[in-house]
Amino acid sequence: MDLLFSPLSIKRIAYLALVVLTVYAVILILHPPQACWLIWPAFLLSLVLVGDSFRRRLTAILITGAAIALASFAAADLSSDPFFLSFYLLFATIICVAAGQIFPAIFTEACLVNLFVILAGSINTLPSKPGYLELICIGIAIAGLLQIVFYPYFIRNELKPYLLISLRSLSALNKEIFTCFLDAEYSSNLYLYERRLHFRKKDFLYAICRLREITQLAEKRLSPAEKESHEWWLVQLDALFTNIMDYAELRRRVTDYNTFSVCSDELRNIESEIEECFEAVIQHVKNKKYIAYSDQLNTKINHLEDNYHHVLEVASPEPFAFLLFIQSLNAFSEKLKALYAHDLPVSSHLS
Repeated sequence: MDLLFSPLSIKRIAYLALVVLTVYAVILILHPPQACWLIWPAFLLSLVLVGDSFRRRLTAILITGAAIALASFAAADLSSDPFFLSFYLLFATIICVAAGQIFPAIFTEACLVNLFVILAGSINTLPSKPGYLELICIGIAIAGLLQIVFYPYFIRNELKPYLLISLRSLSALNKEIFTCFLDAEYSSNLYLYERRLHFRKKDFLYAICRLREITQLAEKRLSPAEKESHEWWLVQLDALFTNIMDYAELRRRVTDYNTFSVCSDELRNIESEIEECFEAVIQHVKNKKYIAYSDQLNTKINHLEDNYHHVLEVASPEPFAFLLFIQSLNAFSEKLKALYAHDLPVSSHLS
């Protein structure tokens, strides 16, 4: 819910609202015969988010708009001949689908071009062709010009949301790992559980890659203290991920999965405490210290260590695997504590 009302989300909603008001004002002034050909380009092109710089974003909007105008004009010109129109629509659809598959980054833009081609070819009551093109060009101009007003702050406002997404992805990954430890069906449904774990890893890796890209793009607008802080967080998030994947190896090192039942209560308590710790760090990043970090995680890890010395060291076929697991958990706890203790720079970039 906090991401919904983040500065980035509010700014994008304001951008879309201004697009609506501008389109409405233009319609009142021009009274076009079919305002839909002005409304559609303006609204849909305002959703184009490809490009990590102002020049790239504006270029993407203009190129997409030009492709829409030319492809739609050709479809409208062929609308009187169903035979040639059918072949044109088939050809345009194949090209757009292929472009979206080969270059996933432009999938949305390719879909928009294909949509307008189909609309232009299927609606017989088009305005005059020059007027039709003018309406599309006005819609393109509205979406592009308003980007000039809003874009400079879009990128830097993505820093905090993607930092939160990265932390939540780590929390979800940790939960999936402990599910492998605690669910008795893991050994008999190995592919299913490993697949879920794989997707959780992909979620985090995408989020951290995006955060790294945004940090590099926003460096010119960050103070030295802010830049140092963001680089520190990137290093720590990478270290947390490495640590999590290290103690996740317990699922491979233990051959008798019944061993987990001996320490299931301790594992559940540790999973719960790690989730609370992640939530504490998230609240800290949001500058809302509602959850105070405590040493409860260390206490739960100590309980597992006691179980190891009294039971697991004797009952487990691979006692050394649990010893490595406990050491990795202790290192993980220290890293989480460091995240909570690290002060964020107070600036508009993260607020």
